[in-house]
Amino acid sequence: MTRTLATLIAAAGVASCLSSDGPATSAPVPGRDVSAARVMLASYRAIADRYIEERDFRRLTLETVRGAAALDPELKLDDLGASLRLSAGDRVLLDRAAPTSPGDARAWAGVAAEMVEQLIGATPLMRDTTRDRVVKAALDAAAKQLDKNSRYSDPQEARDNRFNREGAGGIGVTVQTENDATVITAVQDGAPAALAGIKPGDRIVGVDGERVAGKPMRDVVRLLRGRIGEPVGVTVFRPSAGAELGFVVRRALIIPTTVSLERRGNIALIKLSGFNSGTTETLRATLQKLKAEPAGALDGIILDMRGNPGGLLDQAISVAELLLDNGLLLTTDGRHPDSRQTFRSGSGALLEGVPMVAIMNGRSASAAEIVGAALQDRGRAILVGSASYGKGTVQTVVRLPNEGELTLTWSRMHAPSGYAWHELGVLPTVCTSRFGGPDTLSGELDARAQAVRSTLAEWHATRKLPPERISRLRATCPPVDDMPAKDLDLAERLLKDRQLYARALNYAAGAIAERR
Repeated sequence: MTRTLATLIAAAGVASCLSSDGPATSAPVPGRDVSAARVMLASYRAIADRYIEERDFRRLTLETVRGAAALDPELKLDDLGASLRLSAGDRVLLDRAAPTSPGDARAWAGVAAEMVEQLIGATPLMRDTTRDRVVKAALDAAAKQLDKNSRYSDPQEARDNRFNREGAGGIGVTVQTENDATVITAVQDGAPAALAGIKPGDRIVGVDGERVAGKPMRDVVRLLRGRIGEPVGVTVFRPSAGAELGFVVRRALIIPTTVSLERRGNIALIKLSGFNSGTTETLRATLQKLKAEPAGALDGIILDMRGNPGGLLDQAISVAELLLDNGLLLTTDGRHPDSRQTFRSGSGALLEGVPMVAIMNGRSASAAEIVGAALQDRGRAILVGSASYGKGTVQTVVRLPNEGELTLTWSRMHAPSGYAWHELGVLPTVCTSRFGGPDTLSGELDARAQAVRSTLAEWHATRKLPPERISRLRATCPPVDDMPAKDLDLAERLLKDRQLYARALNYAAGAIAERR
């Protein structure tokens, strides 16, 4: 299996993404501002090289420059055919010949870079606007010309993105805002905060001697993060003690927890909330813990991926390898040669013989869909829930000279049976919006067996579907964003009744066989 990139996969608007961290473009010189022109040139270079489809760079440039110019109503870009004119009121700022070919990325990059740079300080309003804001306006407009999953992240947002993917120096707490206070809702086991004695329910009132009352939660979180190994002073108010307590905590590498285990009798409920750099090893430890239990102590596994927005492609693949032995997991294809890959599992699956049900909903996206589709196609698990989000593309993340990031769609994904789920989603075998409850599941499965088989077969029938057919198919099991208790009840019912489990498993297998 070839992995040339660590790739990101998550859904825009769903809180995360499937992507690959591409190599950074030339890093900025510390302490020196990076020009807007340099950022624009790097962005165009990335789009020309990595984006999944060839682009009309004339149109892209017009929208990019107009996006930045929209910061001041006085500014205007005129397309005169053979030339482009950038004006501020009656004053011409730039008049440049338009490159003859719309596909000449290098030439159009030069025009875009010069014009965006010219806008900085061009008017009194623009002189009061930061360079970062001008660049963001330009690249937000550029990304809108690509697709809904491509986007620009400014340096601040990019740092948060990298923390979620890779981890960074922190103390290991989860916080939320309650009545203008920053309240610790969870403390990560073994993290510096836990070792220091900080507890859930504590309210953060100061960081390094600076009072944080009234500060946005995001700013408080940034104060807590920093260089690994450096100390940070944290003052909390503990309601149970009725007093403020001070702690000095040494920051450590913190990777947000994405795997949790809960026992429901002899059934293990594993909640998988995302795919970051720590997901596979945490899941491996969880599965090994279950494997070490006495014989008969485990009747089945529920893998709950509802609300999981995705994350890193390599983690989706390595998670699937923990669950599936010897076979195809995923294929990807795009314009760049490195985007065409085939991923297969070896012989390292854990708990291979233990029955499994995976639960998904309308917010399960990208990396979660990779795992769900592979489990269903390979006959390893029954999928329960609703149609998933339908994010079947991979994004590559390019770090820009200003330390911002450009996230670009660069390949499409195909399940082991060959279908592409982009916009379509993954269809569960047991659609909870169509089934009553655990007590009626057996009869309902039999009554709907042929309908389930035929719908699954059609769902898997082709690699590319027209929008109207996608809408019709998704309506057979409409995506839902909530997490009803019925999902878990049906999953448990399937795992406790082995004959029922086998029947449901065969519905998907039969549909895939018909498709082939």
